[in-house]
Amino acid sequence: MENTLFQSMEQFDFAPVNQRLCVGTWKNYAVTLQQYSGRNYFVFVAVRVESGRSALRKRLRAALKEAGIKRCSVNQVMKNHIQATVTVGKDDSAHSDLCGFLDALTGILRQNGIGPANTCAITGAPNPDSLCLMQNGGCYGFQPVFASAVRQSDYETKAQTEENELNGSYLTGLLGAVLGMVAGMAVNLLLMVLAHKISVWLFALIPFCAMFGYKRMKGKTNWVAMLIVIVLSLIAVPLMEYIYLAISVAKKYDAPLGEALKEVGRVFFQSKVLKETTPEMLKMLLFMALGVAVSWGYMRGNLNTAKAEGAKTQMETLRKNPNV
Repeated sequence: MENTLFQSMEQFDFAPVNQRLCVGTWKNYAVTLQQYSGRNYFVFVAVRVESGRSALRKRLRAALKEAGIKRCSVNQVMKNHIQATVTVGKDDSAHSDLCGFLDALTGILRQNGIGPANTCAITGAPNPDSLCLMQNGGCYGFQPVFASAVRQSDYETKAQTEENELNGSYLTGLLGAVLGMVAGMAVNLLLMVLAHKISVWLFALIPFCAMFGYKRMKGKTNWVAMLIVIVLSLIAVPLMEYIYLAISVAKKYDAPLGEALKEVGRVFFQSKVLKETTPEMLKMLLFMALGVAVSWGYMRGNLNTAKAEGAKTQMETLRKNPNV
């Protein structure tokens, strides 16, 4: 089912990328529209803000409120884009609501001395000749670029993915993933030992670090990489519980950690111990699942298929910059 709001924006030279994403320009600002639920949309506007971002965000929100623009908010002011949200009305009013919001937001930006982005999102050089959709890094959204830089980036991405497919190693990748998992576990164990707490955000470090290590050790980055990282993340749950118990025993009885590890290892799988540790491990397993979900975008973004899709999208959305 096609997005009727995106269809109505085609008269202003906007072009749908898919059912939930649309790119174009408004008053010479490069704009990305992303539907995230029903009548709610993210709006990304390409700008360059070197400093004072927090203060600018407050001014923008106050100015939108003063202008009477409702059901909208400026969520973030980043160096390379502004992220806002807007809720449009039903049916025919959706188009006028969105246009009114874009008019107000771009007008307020100009009043605050923030013009359309005028440096290349890839090279940083001024007066780029084109626009394209960037889907990685701090320049997310429709951004000004040099067409030559996009073509070079496309070439390099293809070369890197082909090299990885031909010469990437599951063995070295697994080693890197294990090292990354251990690093992520260490941070979580520190919190568990010192504060007796667990955190979804810190649990997300385990799959994140595992994928980072896998990539750094030149593992082949296909679906197998995701499987390896997820399996290691699940294995980390009983491992952390085991080490945490050993540290607790060592502290309680003032025993060497090595001896505590051996003693806990001897009884860890006994039914009496499992009965006590299983509820905690189930809670940790839930947190790990949430942690994997949090880090999913990063993990998937490192796959060869995702990189190829991103490069393809950049090429397909490449168009002339109206400000040149």
